[in-house]
Amino acid sequence: MSDANSTEPIAPEDYNLGLHIGGLFANMAASGLGVLLPILFSLTSFSPKTTSKIQSIIQTARTFGSGVILATAFIHMLPSAFSNLSDPSLPWQFQEESGYTGWAGLIAMLAALLLHLLEFTATQRFFLREKARQLKASSSGLKGHASEIGGPEKNKRGSDSDSLYGNETTQGHAVTISGLQEPDPCVHVGHVHGGEILLANKKTVPVASSNNVEAGHHHHHHHHHMFDDDEVQRVKDQENQSRMIGTFILELGIALHSVIIGITLATTVGTEFVSLLIALLFHQFFEGVALGGRIASLQFHRASLSPWLLSAGFALSTPVGVALGIGIRQSYNGASVTALLVQGVFDSLSAGILLYTAMVQLMSTELNANRAFRESSTRSQTIQFVALWCGAAAMAVVGKWA
Repeated sequence: MSDANSTEPIAPEDYNLGLHIGGLFANMAASGLGVLLPILFSLTSFSPKTTSKIQSIIQTARTFGSGVILATAFIHMLPSAFSNLSDPSLPWQFQEESGYTGWAGLIAMLAALLLHLLEFTATQRFFLREKARQLKASSSGLKGHASEIGGPEKNKRGSDSDSLYGNETTQGHAVTISGLQEPDPCVHVGHVHGGEILLANKKTVPVASSNNVEAGHHHHHHHHHMFDDDEVQRVKDQENQSRMIGTFILELGIALHSVIIGITLATTVGTEFVSLLIALLFHQFFEGVALGGRIASLQFHRASLSPWLLSAGFALSTPVGVALGIGIRQSYNGASVTALLVQGVFDSLSAGILLYTAMVQLMSTELNANRAFRESSTRSQTIQFVALWCGAAAMAVVGKWA
């Protein structure tokens, strides 16, 4: 980021208040446009062919945004954090004399580690809750199953019933489950007999011979489909929960950084203000596209306010910083110890959050561990990688001014 810190408070006659207020609304517009575009496209109904193309565009925008986030951390945040936390005016603990000058990197690393722990804890709680629910459903299914084969019903069915259950545990056929794009290659589905749960590949699930399934679906096996549907839904819910956690974390990292750059913009004067404003408009638009693509991938109810609240939170973060900067402009000293520490710590935290998000949740999960992406055409893969690199390049170029 451009060094806009001044060693003296800004004189009132040098400050163009109207221009800075205009910059506030310009940033709000650029941020709002960037974050809302992917969301609005995802909510708009088109023909199936057009919808497919729009989904491809949104996916490409998300990948482009991953590159933007990566470059934002490396180009915009880390250098600024190291510069602020190694300034000669800071206490000796931050100087070379103390023997340790890696405070910015340490804070960023701790942020990434805490983020990893937070994400694991939240995901684990969701998984355990869903597992308990699944076991309860399985237990209910077994009780109903046992009541069907016990008592007088058993005498009525005789050998037919015994043959049916005997075949079910020893024979199999393939049932296709579609719509799953989880990195995990296996899901648990099917009946439970003798404490055994069938572990199968997502695409091929052995359950019972085709003849016996046809005969038994209407009498005893209606709960098999319930287990299959529940398992598919559980996997989708777990994926959506993980995406939601990642999106909240991503917005937190971006918001911290946006408030800081808003204050910086509001306390910059002269010709440097114009160049910084233009750079920040591109900066906020690209970050908005990155965040909007993530929000658009979440499964919200159509009437939910969550995507709009997340979008508003991002769109308002930089204007809030600008408003704060305007309010403190006459007393603000960007070279003071307090300002340097606050900016350095915030940039370090944001860098750790965005680096973890970009490398682990976006690049690794969305590309490397995504089976749908690995099985896509070479052309599609090339487009996504080019989008990733273009996003990083675009933000790296903007880093010359912001």
